[in-house]
Amino acid sequence: MRIYQPARGVGSALQENSFIVIDDVGTEIGFGGLTGRMLERMYPERPLALEMTFDARPEAADMLFGALSARAERMKVQTGAAAARLFTRCGVEDEARKEYFARMGFDDFDGTELFVLNVEKASGLRKTYPPAGTKSIDIDLATRVRREQFLLRLKAYGAPEHASEWLEERMRGSVFFARAVYSGSDLAGELLMTGQQSEAVLEMVYTTPKWRSRGTAAALVGEAQALLETQGVPWLTARAERRNGNATRLFQRCGFDWIRTEELLLGRNI
Repeated sequence: MRIYQPARGVGSALQENSFIVIDDVGTEIGFGGLTGRMLERMYPERPLALEMTFDARPEAADMLFGALSARAERMKVQTGAAAARLFTRCGVEDEARKEYFARMGFDDFDGTELFVLNVEKASGLRKTYPPAGTKSIDIDLATRVRREQFLLRLKAYGAPEHASEWLEERMRGSVFFARAVYSGSDLAGELLMTGQQSEAVLEMVYTTPKWRSRGTAAALVGEAQALLETQGVPWLTARAERRNGNATRLFQRCGFDWIRTEELLLGRNI
């Protein structure tokens, strides 16, 4: 049995962050990779998020895990991050995977949480207005450059990485809402909502650090909810990582109901 780095990366991981394990007859029995994102605006105390792709037979698991763990430590040093979170995705009912990573020192404190807002019911909640001296405007997405800049801003606050084509496709849907709050030229926060007549998805809402705890994000969510009400869309779904307390508290404050943990993000701090 031996481990090596493939000619091409595993999944979205770069080649230098990927490993494959083969047995003595050359059969692949394990593969994995690491992708890293700096999320200092989202998790300033632990800004580097390292996601581990990991799939291995029992006999290859420890060898693969050791190589990926060592590589994660090097990535942390290379990025200059003082602290990082190494994690892997896991099905809620995947006991074997949970047990293995627990033996490797991973906890199950984090997960992807699903929230749903009943739009009609939320109409009776008290409305939150943007902070005094700010204004809410539609985001200009007329050009590819502006669309890409918008997606990069969302990514910096934890949204998945998407190409301009992804956004263009959703702009053609029956539900689309891209809104920002500004104080003069100072950006306070942004929201992106997409979807269809049966259900909308809150893709991302964020507030810049200077404007947090001032109702900016809640005001944007309220505007999105009001638009859905006029269009007769009954549901708005949202997802957040459990350790992102700002997001989970926001959704609860805006009337969302927690539905379930969709997946676990098993991890450990490094």
